[in-house]
Amino acid sequence: MERQKLREYLDELNSAIEDLNTPDEEKAHLADLIVEIEQQLSGPILKTGDPETLSDQVDGMVTIFEQDHPRIASILNNIMVTLSNMGI
Repeated sequence: MERQKLREYLDELNSAIEDLNTPDEEKAHLADLIVEIEQQLSGPILKTGDPETLSDQVDGMVTIFEQDHPRIASILNNIMVTLSNMGI
């Protein structure tokens, strides 16, 4: 169920990125993050010892977007919570 919820949030984020009025570099960072999450979803859930987890990366993006793009930040926050619930 968490995987399905996460996929829905990723679809929502993809749609929001298309409407985003921000530099292409920021859009590219979001797109890269989506790809990384989708790769994690396509296989078994791996809990790595990497000091910066996907949740950490998403949290960093929330900080970047929260003031100027609250909708993006909200979606990212939902993604972060879901990843955390999945142990990623």
